[in-house]
Amino acid sequence: MKYVVIDTPLHNIDGPAKVTGAAQYTFDITLPNMLYGKILRSPHPHAKILNIETSKAERLIGVKAVVTGKDTLGVKQGIWRRYKELCDEEILAREKVRYIGEPVAAVAAVDEDVAEEALSLIEVEYEPLPAVFDPMEAIKEGAPQIHEGVERNINVTRHIEWGDVDEGFKQADYIREDWFKVSGQAHVCMETHCAVASFGHDGKLTVWTSTQSPYYIQVLLAWTLGLKESDVRVISRYVGGGFGSKFELDSAQFCAALLSMKLRRPVKIVLTREEEFTATKRRTPMYYYVKTGVKKDGTFVAKECRVFTDGGAYTSMGATALYLTGFFQSFPYKWPSYRYDGYRVYTNTMPSSAMRGFGAPQATFVSEVQIDMIAEDLGIDPIEIRRKNGMTPNYEVPGQATIRSCGLHQCLDKIEEWIKSRGKLPPNRGIGIAAYGFMSGGIFNWFDTPYAFSAAMVKINIDGKVDLYVGAQDMGQGANTTLSMICAEELGVRL
Repeated sequence: MKYVVIDTPLHNIDGPAKVTGAAQYTFDITLPNMLYGKILRSPHPHAKILNIETSKAERLIGVKAVVTGKDTLGVKQGIWRRYKELCDEEILAREKVRYIGEPVAAVAAVDEDVAEEALSLIEVEYEPLPAVFDPMEAIKEGAPQIHEGVERNINVTRHIEWGDVDEGFKQADYIREDWFKVSGQAHVCMETHCAVASFGHDGKLTVWTSTQSPYYIQVLLAWTLGLKESDVRVISRYVGGGFGSKFELDSAQFCAALLSMKLRRPVKIVLTREEEFTATKRRTPMYYYVKTGVKKDGTFVAKECRVFTDGGAYTSMGATALYLTGFFQSFPYKWPSYRYDGYRVYTNTMPSSAMRGFGAPQATFVSEVQIDMIAEDLGIDPIEIRRKNGMTPNYEVPGQATIRSCGLHQCLDKIEEWIKSRGKLPPNRGIGIAAYGFMSGGIFNWFDTPYAFSAAMVKINIDGKVDLYVGAQDMGQGANTTLSMICAEELGVRL
């Protein structure tokens, strides 16, 4: 099919505003009478909070307010409020801290220097507790208990059973077992987390913030602050990178809003680069045990996978990653039988959450590396073993999902053709092969919430111009440009 707009090279429609400085990121926003906030964070990985003394900080000239956990409603947030047992994180800790960097107090002052000085005047009395930093240690009997009543620190479990796995291994000619460890990773967005909150005398809260999910943040702010959703407005104009780190409610958004509600003045909080590394979220570190059974010709017959993830101190969105990493262990291949047991484990580290792929990259790395090992052991070409077992359209995969479209075989054919065209490579040079798939569309409800869908509205004005309203956030990936091109193509108009 020939396209008019989509087939035409086009510069990013936001490009001119970004390169000229006209684009207003949250960091650029300044409101009249605005104050500046800073957040005090725990120096301990695990400790009881015995007392927080703020009087010295409050007396410092230029300080307008200090808030602690006592000033909050004590609402705990998590993956979603319908799963109350997974809502375990207070934005400002009240009784206990569980990782270095956990927020315990926040200050609003006339400038950042005064706010920073005020933090040094807040006196927090801690009772340090034993800590554990590795999930394989945290699940052992006698390990420090991070959350009361959570046996062996196991936060969440997930199980997938597909076909007769035990029988599949009996039929296998070759079985390989391996352990893998995949490390965590910081998002390192160019723009750090930041928020400007303004609570008006009409009882309505407006928050400008660098989030990739403004409507989700609206819901969480209303929930944790005791407001109606209709009284909370979240504005996210330009975002300097997200990669999953700006999906959830963060300390800058919450503390700026809490301080603004107390003072009835705008408050701006910008996290430092150090805070980005120590006090936000990260990609989930994972330990994998993978057992795979195949026939002599490389046909897959059975797979068993156990995963222990380092969830950090709180549930966060990482519970979803535990499910997805099990789901994608089978991608993009046909498995007659598959068993997955996943365990998300609490540790005294920063919480793990969403990061590009949400558990799928870890699963793909482990699966593809082991497939290469199996191919080498059996003397089978890496492309051929993938072609033999690759899934096809309308294939039902383990985890109760049907793949409607899949171009794996066509892709492998193209890759093989390209590799052959390269001829013989120089010594110590090679070309690696790996296959990866991911879902698209809103029908696959990751979070089991009423908000996991997409919508768009098109308005044609009297002058012939078109306005496109769509629930997708541009974080630098070009969503505004891409969606505008699709709309223009369908309507037959120029962009």
